[in-house]
Amino acid sequence: MNLKLSNTIKGMLLFLACLATAGCGQEDMPTPDTPDDSRPQVVLTFSASPGLTTRTQLPGPEYLQHVQTMHLYIFNGTGDNAPCVAYEEVDWTGLAAPEGKPGVSKNHKVQYKDFVVGQPYTFIAVGLDDCSGATYDLPGAVTEGSTLKDAKAVLASGKTRNDIAVSELFGGSLVLTPVAAEQITGTIKLDRRVAGVFGYFKNIPTKVGSTPVKSLRIELYKPQNKSIWLTAKPTKDEDVIMEPIANTDDNKILVEIPLTEADFEKEKVLSKGSYVLPMKAPTETEAPATLLVTLADANGVVLQSRNVKYKLDDTISDTSGGTGIITVTKDLYRFAINANWFYQIGPVNWPEEEDGNIVIEVVPDWDWSGEMEWQ
Repeated sequence: MNLKLSNTIKGMLLFLACLATAGCGQEDMPTPDTPDDSRPQVVLTFSASPGLTTRTQLPGPEYLQHVQTMHLYIFNGTGDNAPCVAYEEVDWTGLAAPEGKPGVSKNHKVQYKDFVVGQPYTFIAVGLDDCSGATYDLPGAVTEGSTLKDAKAVLASGKTRNDIAVSELFGGSLVLTPVAAEQITGTIKLDRRVAGVFGYFKNIPTKVGSTPVKSLRIELYKPQNKSIWLTAKPTKDEDVIMEPIANTDDNKILVEIPLTEADFEKEKVLSKGSYVLPMKAPTETEAPATLLVTLADANGVVLQSRNVKYKLDDTISDTSGGTGIITVTKDLYRFAINANWFYQIGPVNWPEEEDGNIVIEVVPDWDWSGEMEWQ
């Protein structure tokens, strides 16, 4: 199965040496009016790949992204204590789902005018789908006066793992230092701040022993996290915020497929997926594997489970050090869940042997072709 997914949204920020009050068009860069002082002005150009569509759950690793609204935060400085000095919503009219447009672009004239020449500013852009705003209370969770160390998405009050499962979130950042009489350009590349887990299953047993099977689940080794930085940190390890939703077994569940009589038909393929926030790999003492696929009874009691294993010829290619250099590890069961990576299981048969494990291929940067099989 060859699958591709475009996962980038680009933003061009241009610092001009004068103030402007002209409006923005979707195709032409705004032309500044006569300046009234020497303060820099910022103009933002966003472009999005084709295939914008809406959805209510992760449909698979298709060549799609689902940005509905675009938001910009401006921080005065680059350190953890740099304060947010402005928030602006980018007019995304005509660019959001469901129909989408090929090669779309959008110019946005930043309204903030108090840039100081020679002072570095951090620009964080956030793209939200139709669910993630409510799930993480964005864009309102970051306000003027908030600091860079607080620039993160946190599960909102009253929301649960089921809301995380259907919420796609994009983020990216750029540091620029305005100058008085020179144009400065830069690009913000937005990537998913969530991972995707998806499974295809068939020939599921109707019973384990004498107990009927009522659901199939993909589970984490520990409860899901509830927070993620709005823009990626230098390394994959730093990019994870280990704050669980709540320490309950229910919060370990990423995907749950209730089973009916029709689902046990021979060769019928069941599939479902979810978004999930990044998670560090377990240690040897914490768990034997990062992901499990389980069968449960009507009360949710696990009847049978299978560990999920990398299928990469006994090596894992990873750039989790943040340097872009490929590193190798021998632990094929304990792996991290990284932002913007896609983890696909199947389509496969449920193994009959008691020690059968599920083999998984992982998609760094959500741009992948491959398949899954049972060990």
